[in-house]
Amino acid sequence: MRKTRILPALAAATLVAACGVQPTGVVPAGPGPSIRATSGAKGLGGTTLYFVSEGRVIPVTRPSESYISAEGAITMLLKGPTEREAAQGLTTFIPPGLDRIAVYPGDPSSLALPFSVRKFSNQAINQLICTVIAATTATGRAPNSPGVNVISPSEDVYFQSCKAD
Repeated sequence: MRKTRILPALAAATLVAACGVQPTGVVPAGPGPSIRATSGAKGLGGTTLYFVSEGRVIPVTRPSESYISAEGAITMLLKGPTEREAAQGLTTFIPPGLDRIAVYPGDPSSLALPFSVRKFSNQAINQLICTVIAATTATGRAPNSPGVNVISPSEDVYFQSCKAD
């Protein structure tokens, strides 16, 4: 008999608690969560490079058997997207004709450009910076610094963090 009294009381309490709650529409809260592929030997067996898609810098993971240094990742990036990546709409904003950009380890790492940083678009700089950070993080020793020092001839060193989607 006790159960028969509790059940109606719970139902009444539920109805009273729901009074005054109005339905709402969709509330914008920014982009949904995404899973970014990790890189290096400790990740999923890949190296993360950053290319441009629809004006945005995005990560692309290429398979690799082992860890690739930050300088090795930059060398891969300078070669541009593969045919398959290009067919998927990926491109690079890094100026043509670059064959080597030096990367110096440290916390933060440093990226030495062969000419003025003014010749690079924001997307190109972010492709380089984000690729260096991803390759450095792939070692399993995440740097304390969230960015990279950028060095170019006849200019001061400046600090840049990754600004990718």
